[in-house]
Amino acid sequence: MIGRAIILVLCGGFAGLGGCAGSGAGAGGEGLLPQGYTMSAEEKALDCRRLTGRIQVRLLALRGEAYKVQPSAAAQSMRSATSAALGTDTAKNAAVRAAAERPVLEAYNARLVELSCPSFDLGKELEARPSAPTPYPTIPARKAS
Repeated sequence: MIGRAIILVLCGGFAGLGGCAGSGAGAGGEGLLPQGYTMSAEEKALDCRRLTGRIQVRLLALRGEAYKVQPSAAAQSMRSATSAALGTDTAKNAAVRAAAERPVLEAYNARLVELSCPSFDLGKELEARPSAPTPYPTIPARKAS
């Protein structure tokens, strides 16, 4: 009971600093999800090996969301309260960052196809356990016509 009161005070007291995650107060990251990703000239200049490496790093960082252990409700509440007070990232912001990475992965993978390089099955790789082997392109390169 006392814990809830503290959280409510923190949420209400810091609403001007962004509110508590899940409270609907503050910016919270809504509306920040990109609908697509436009590669820069520098990214378009990357060869197959470098694009593959960038995709691998992002996949390793993102894969296995379903297998991650979720913190208890009390821990989530405390994280939300302290995040609002300190202005740090919350689990919600982590989900926004993960969703923002998907268009980048899709753009890089499409670029691999354009360059006639082997590409990734992104859905399969993102569903893999975090302990799964390093992802490698499994879709063969198409023949240039």
